[in-house]
Amino acid sequence: MVKMLEHGVVFHLILVLETKEAIILVVFRKSLPIGRLFPFYVVHCGVNFKRMWTKREICSFIDLTSLNSYDSPTSIRAFIQQAIDYDKQGFSVAAVCVFPNFAPLVIDLLQESSIKVAVVAGNFPNSQGFLTTKIHECGLVLDAGVDEVDIVLNLGAFDEGDYEQVVSEVRAFKGIMPNQTLKVILETGYLKTPERIQKACELAIAGGADFLKTSTGKEYPGACIEAAEVMAKAISGSAKKVGLKISGGVKTYEDAVKYCEAVEKHLGKNFMTPKTFRIGASSLIKDLMRELV
Repeated sequence: MVKMLEHGVVFHLILVLETKEAIILVVFRKSLPIGRLFPFYVVHCGVNFKRMWTKREICSFIDLTSLNSYDSPTSIRAFIQQAIDYDKQGFSVAAVCVFPNFAPLVIDLLQESSIKVAVVAGNFPNSQGFLTTKIHECGLVLDAGVDEVDIVLNLGAFDEGDYEQVVSEVRAFKGIMPNQTLKVILETGYLKTPERIQKACELAIAGGADFLKTSTGKEYPGACIEAAEVMAKAISGSAKKVGLKISGGVKTYEDAVKYCEAVEKHLGKNFMTPKTFRIGASSLIKDLMRELV
């Protein structure tokens, strides 16, 4: 309850109503007997009202990532222990993401944890190679028991205008993982224009993607707000429920909040859960934990 003073009369704010369009504050006069309380006036905060994102909320969206050329069983064990330690401190991540060859090790290390196991596969980060080879790699990690697989859209076929090939490849990946989450990386830093990003979104969704993801964070520029908004709009117009993962360059709490606000603007509050929104990052969590909240 918040006290407010206006023209010498004390008011109490005791009710907050939140709708999709606005935050409404219902205010009562303090001087009235409790049995005669009625709204004295209503304050309509409008659509510009901003919610506050806690650092723990931001952390819950993170796919904590280790995708280094020097990764080894020793470094991955240390990486997973770090994720477990974060969890014990109340900073739980949604998933960890590693190269496919480390899937069995990570699954074993996290068997007592609720943290999901994600891998990049399908000849990450460029998706070049025989489709059978890419599918086989995905099959190996699925057999190991991963929860989520991140693949890269076939950008060569996309540039050639062979949209049927693009969709059929995504469909082939999804076909072998009906019960796991398939994230399709669009590489928005390469696609560049809103029109190309929009088209890539449509093709990935048509192929059965469970998540659209901005970037690999490897060959091209990472995420940007403009690309994230194009992707959010594409998702909002889809009949299929699709998640969104921001990846590449999100390093601070302030960076993450900007993306949360941009995505929520188009997809609403209910979208903002780890089931449908993720942030792929390796250093963000360290920034979040500098001042524990």
